[in-house]
Amino acid sequence: MSRLPLFLSVVCLSLAAPACTNKPVEPAKAEAKDANQIPNSDAKGGAELGALPDPVALVNAKPISLAEFKSIYDLKVAKYAERGREIPPSADRRYRKSITERLVYQEVLRQEAEAKAVKYNEAELAERETQQKQGIKDWEKHLLRRGETEKSLRDMYIAEIVEKQLLEGAGKLTVTQAEIDEEYEKIKPNYKSDADRVQASHILIPIGPQTEGAVEKPPEPSPEEKKKWTAEAMTKAEDLYKKATAPGADFAKLAKENSIGPSADKGGDLGVFTKDRMVEEFSAVAFKLKPGEISRPVETKFGIHIIKVLNKYAPGDLPKEALVEQIRERLSQRKLHQGRRDLKEELLARYKVENKMEEALGPDPRSTRPKGVGPRVQPKMDGLPPDHPPVGDGSVPPKNSPPPGVKPKSGPEAVEEPRGGDADGGDGE
Repeated sequence: MSRLPLFLSVVCLSLAAPACTNKPVEPAKAEAKDANQIPNSDAKGGAELGALPDPVALVNAKPISLAEFKSIYDLKVAKYAERGREIPPSADRRYRKSITERLVYQEVLRQEAEAKAVKYNEAELAERETQQKQGIKDWEKHLLRRGETEKSLRDMYIAEIVEKQLLEGAGKLTVTQAEIDEEYEKIKPNYKSDADRVQASHILIPIGPQTEGAVEKPPEPSPEEKKKWTAEAMTKAEDLYKKATAPGADFAKLAKENSIGPSADKGGDLGVFTKDRMVEEFSAVAFKLKPGEISRPVETKFGIHIIKVLNKYAPGDLPKEALVEQIRERLSQRKLHQGRRDLKEELLARYKVENKMEEALGPDPRSTRPKGVGPRVQPKMDGLPPDHPPVGDGSVPPKNSPPPGVKPKSGPEAVEEPRGGDADGGDGE
């Protein structure tokens, strides 16, 4: 699965594998109070919230139990206790509402998948879980910070996979050649260049211990440490070079398994770039290679690279074949983004849902306004209208962003893709 911008669905689907555990992560510092007993200390939050209903909802008469709801909800409340705080009624109301809606849609999707004999792709799930754990040293602490369980995250990933499979089965994600041709004509002027360009992939081996996610900058290594780390990285790179140049070798597979950085998930593909968009040592080698050739290990300030040139392009318009996969991915993500919205709307309209939590909560006091006062208007962001789709969701490219393959030279992105958002998703707190 291509690295999607990395966007997580707010839904959660109870189709988890048997090995999955639903044991909540226990907070280490403090115990959360029962949210039902928390007094109203938020003047803007409205009246004190009532008891939690059981079940919290029913979907086609199938109950969603309070226990299932609390497996997620209690961890959200516990995050406040960890900081020595009580959860404000406004946040409490939001969690009760959003978690219930999440579980309702999970059950709707589960029933729809069962009706259509759709089973989630286990290999895709395993790949997704592996990707999410990369760079996280303390997974249990990460779960606690997010207010999730191992099962709830797994259900979230399964939900996205099942949604995609349902949409694929309905032909909603098919990208036609006519659509590709039309998109190419729209974006072609953005890729015109007066300079030569190459499309290349790489395997990037880090030098020294990885500090991804570290709060503080690690101390500068001594000359001896740096020499030792460089030698170790070069030894690994030389071994990978032998594997990459062996008959029948799969460079993309080697990159996925051994490289670091965003490009690893795409088989090391860095896209199309001009010489000035990469660090000098990298470009000097890449632009000398012929299509299909693989370089010996090359050292830059980012690590040790093994470079494979896929294509070379003369100045002028970038031919369609250079952009076809990128266009296909862009259109596919655009269809997936819209398809998920349409699917949710269609399913919730078709299934009988009794939301007991919504009934128990009643109207949100913050939505009650004096007569003559209009609805709250969401503030504009970056000059976009309030109803503009989120930038980076695949449907609208970020303003002034360079084409893929065009990287700045001032940071790690010099040999990687432009940085994206937090793949973890979070709870929006």
